Amino acid sequence: MYAEVLISINTLINFSLLSFSNKMGSFHQKSWRLWLSAFLGGFCIVLFGGGFLSIVATFVFMMTIAFGLNRSNWLLAAGNTLIAALFAGGLLTFIQPMLANASWYVIIVVAGSALIFSLFGIRKNWFRINLTAIKDSYMGQVTIRLFNQEFQLTSYSDTGNLCIEPLSGNPVHFISAEKMKSFIPLDLWQYLHAFEGDSTEPFQEIPLLFRSQLRLIRLQTVQDQSTWAIGIKVDHIQLKTTKEKVLAPCYVVLTKNSKHFPRQSDVILHASTLFS
Repeated sequence: MYAEVLISINTLINFSLLSFSNKMGSFHQKSWRLWLSAFLGGFCIVLFGGGFLSIVATFVFMMTIAFGLNRSNWLLAAGNTLIAALFAGGLLTFIQPMLANASWYVIIVVAGSALIFSLFGIRKNWFRINLTAIKDSYMGQVTIRLFNQEFQLTSYSDTGNLCIEPLSGNPVHFISAEKMKSFIPLDLWQYLHAFEGDSTEPFQEIPLLFRSQLRLIRLQTVQDQSTWAIGIKVDHIQLKTTKEKVLAPCYVVLTKNSKHFPRQSDVILHASTLFS
């Protein structure tokens, strides 16, 4: 009976560690494979003892059963599992004195629950921290020179913005109309603000002075509806995140409703700015 209890406890711990590694590495391995690996690992430890060579051999065996022979996957899974094991070892050492007089099934329930919920908390917090870091890396400051004026706005590089001006292939950035109001000549501002995008006919009414700088751009909305927008050609635009870089010539489209721009930014940059 004692051996069965040890195998059960080891299997539960192994499965928690393997599940953690599976989620952290996004391997999407099936649960039965993780349970099989966990059980065989627990059985081997009880059968061959807890010597160093036995532990190493069992660990390699478990990783191979759970995650296969792909080298990169194996190393990533092994790293994740070792990190979880170090944490789990410390946690179980901490709660062990509290369970000194408890029955074996109470130990399994309490230790297993503590381990599962703590590893879940680590994973959730890890993703939250890294997601925040990724989002922060998308934020920046853009300096735009337009109509003989230079101004600086906060920007967000959006992976969902793949819009280009069809003739030149230049990227299209979206900018808060309210932020641009003071930088655009009054007659052009009035025209752009009045343009609704239902048809292309109003495009013929562009003030003659600005005609060479404007292009008609077709946009696809989230609801798969087409609308028209007017892009303003920009030759000089510079982005500063962790470093400064000059972006390719582009077009900017004024957005009247910019309240939903990510992270209260003023400009949504084209996805290509992440790789330029």
